[in-house]
Amino acid sequence: MFDALANSSRLRMVRILLRGPLNVSEISTVLGLSQSNVSHSLRKLLDAGIVVRKGRGIWVYYRLNRQDPVNGMILDGISSGMKEIENYENDMSELRLCYDKRRSEAREFFDRVASELDDVSYLMPDPEAYLEDVIDMYPAGSTILDAGCGNGELVMKLDRKGMSVIGVDQSREMLSKARKKIAADCSVCNVELRLGSAEHLPIADSSVDGIIAHMLLHHLSEPSEFFKEASRVCKGNGKCIVIELTPHEDFNLKRMQGDLWPGLDRNEVREWMLLAGFIGIEEIGTDDERVFIISGVLNERRV
Repeated sequence: MFDALANSSRLRMVRILLRGPLNVSEISTVLGLSQSNVSHSLRKLLDAGIVVRKGRGIWVYYRLNRQDPVNGMILDGISSGMKEIENYENDMSELRLCYDKRRSEAREFFDRVASELDDVSYLMPDPEAYLEDVIDMYPAGSTILDAGCGNGELVMKLDRKGMSVIGVDQSREMLSKARKKIAADCSVCNVELRLGSAEHLPIADSSVDGIIAHMLLHHLSEPSEFFKEASRVCKGNGKCIVIELTPHEDFNLKRMQGDLWPGLDRNEVREWMLLAGFIGIEEIGTDDERVFIISGVLNERRV
């Protein structure tokens, strides 16, 4: 392990992976190293158990392995001294550009294909199989945030159940489509749509009773950041429910839906929620093995 870390390039890799998973191409771009150099160094870190590799083909991402307690202590030490490792300012600047590029690509994708997504909805699990049960977990009269509201289907369902709804999406085209749907339905009366990122929600602190992230996280450049924002905007004991794809290898789904991640690990999602202050975390069963649903409530002491 110490042999693997006795190299400035590998220490720089660990430093940028502290922020979240990256693929070989992204690591190469951020650090200004050749992909062959990066691959060789990652093999050293893999063999030492410092990183783990997830996915296949173009979806291979590397993340730090914190499951081992010794690893955790060493990674905490690197984190506390990360500014002392060479090229700190430049690496952090390039890492920000990397994440900005991810966000930009996702936003541009949805702006470009907003009118076509309904045509490829057959690639996704049928939401009618679970959404009603999820919505019923929120009492009428609640103020609910639909993060990544897309074309507005879910905000309309929530409104019809007697809730006040704030829908947030980063795509102007998707929001335009949602507004047209809502305007055409006279029964919808208590919905507000806002332009913004799920990682930087345009919502005041402690202002919503509940949050739903329906098929959102696999589109985000930094999924873990969403839960920090969810914790900020949610009231104490407010419920956050995540509905996500399990890990998959369906290239057509990635290509047609603009996914950044090929599904997510449910245990990783649980960890993100716990770190953000959500407790009572439980999984809600579904009949579709492609989907998992996890709920948690915000610890009132964290508010």
